[in-house]
Amino acid sequence: MLKIAKFMAKEKMLTAFLFIFILLTIVYPEKVKEYPYFVDWKTILTLAGLLVISTGIKESGYFYHASRQILVKLKTERALVLFLIFLSALLSTFLTNDVCLFIVVPLTLALQKILRNNIIKMVIFEAIAVNVGSLLTPIGNPQNLFLWHSWGISFISFIMEMLPLFLLLLFLLVIFTLFVFSDSRLEFSENGCRNEIKKDLFIASSFLMVVYLVVLQLEWAAYLLPGIFALYLFLDKNVLSKVDWLLLFMFVIIFIDFHLIAKIELISNVVNSFDLSVFLFSLLSSQIMSNVPASIFISKFSSNWFAIAYGVNVGGNGVIIASFANVIALRMIKNGKIWLTFHKYSLAYLLMSGLATYAIFFL
Repeated sequence: MLKIAKFMAKEKMLTAFLFIFILLTIVYPEKVKEYPYFVDWKTILTLAGLLVISTGIKESGYFYHASRQILVKLKTERALVLFLIFLSALLSTFLTNDVCLFIVVPLTLALQKILRNNIIKMVIFEAIAVNVGSLLTPIGNPQNLFLWHSWGISFISFIMEMLPLFLLLLFLLVIFTLFVFSDSRLEFSENGCRNEIKKDLFIASSFLMVVYLVVLQLEWAAYLLPGIFALYLFLDKNVLSKVDWLLLFMFVIIFIDFHLIAKIELISNVVNSFDLSVFLFSLLSSQIMSNVPASIFISKFSSNWFAIAYGVNVGGNGVIIASFANVIALRMIKNGKIWLTFHKYSLAYLLMSGLATYAIFFL
């Protein structure tokens, strides 16, 4: 029981969706045999490959090493946070946003050991940055992967559709950062930290990522997955053990939960009665149920993929549960006081970006 309690405390979001799953199974036992058909297995298989390859890149330690080398060239807190923001946004365009945080946040916490400046607040802006960067590509985050498959457009077309939003949100984030952070100088301490670099793992994983992106466009991802698993068993079997398999499991549960919820007549009537644009409804829903389940849920009522994609991606910022990435970033800090500070900045950025996006693209 103690192990179960610890698991529930650590995986609050998964626990919540499992509770909903059990409750709906009790209420609609006749639907159990249909559960496999509720899941978008194409999205699940694609995400599985991306998680494995991204974890391989993270475990290589290469980005950590490169970032520390760049740090010596930075002189001020403002320069450092801008570097971390652009690094987070860049990496999250081809790594999933949560995997990107497993690279950037430990880097930031490690840098804290060699700097006298308090830079923990930068983690909040890194969480915002990965939400911004990941919206650009179909593989940047789980909701985009689902929406891309549902939208039925090419990889490049998806990027072109999302590019205006990406540029707008990145511009707003840079302005916000310049306003929040001072230009005080970085002060180095005598402490240092080392990180092992696995060059072969980095080269193989980077090459495999390029190949996988091509394979995704050809819709052959499922055929490449066995080869990916075999490669990492040979290269570094620890990679497979460090993949966030619970994220995949949670995604499966989410598909089933919201397929059943969307079929409930009362909820269907309530959703259809809202006199809100799809964009605003997507943004607000993300604050209640997180942007991944929100995208799946809203897709049951609308096929306006452009508005849904813009809404759930802008809505990834705001309250902590709006994006899985937010939860991951704050959980890694292990400081209760950071939660209040997070909402101070994240909600301000949501208000700014939400109003700007609505005014420019939906009025």
